[in-house]
Amino acid sequence: MKPPRYPLQTVLDQRGRDKEDAKKAFAQSIRNLELQQQRLKDLEAEKVALAKTKEEMIERLYDPEPDGTIQLTTVERRRDGVKYMDVRIEEKGREIVSQQNTIRDAEENVEKMKALLVEADKALKAIEKHQENWLAEWKKEMAQKEQRVGEEITLARFVRDSAEAAEENE
Repeated sequence: MKPPRYPLQTVLDQRGRDKEDAKKAFAQSIRNLELQQQRLKDLEAEKVALAKTKEEMIERLYDPEPDGTIQLTTVERRRDGVKYMDVRIEEKGREIVSQQNTIRDAEENVEKMKALLVEADKALKAIEKHQENWLAEWKKEMAQKEQRVGEEITLARFVRDSAEAAEENE
């Protein structure tokens, strides 16, 4: 015999959806963290490239022009270029610090989503356990009913056989 519909099936279904939603949110938070970490690596690489460019500019600061001379205005322009690179490197450093803060926030979000997933999983397992207990109880009741029906049939046969035996003896 097929068991009846579980009385808390709606709750079971909702908790299953809640767990799936929590899994998706957790996965999205991990993807976001990975993207933020990659952004940090890119920023750090950009800062290294800027520092390298600055070093090259410093090395060429007093290089002569193709005609073999160097103008004071050329040296000043090159120094201004080096100063500009310093500003860009500082800006990139601030971007890196900001990105590190963003990563910390993303890591906290991952932990939060993980906790929500664990909670949703616990809630689902609790209702699944309740369903298992309910089904076991239902099966037990059905077995008891079948046993009573079997006993009633046996008793009815006994009564019928006794009545037939009594009629034959008369």
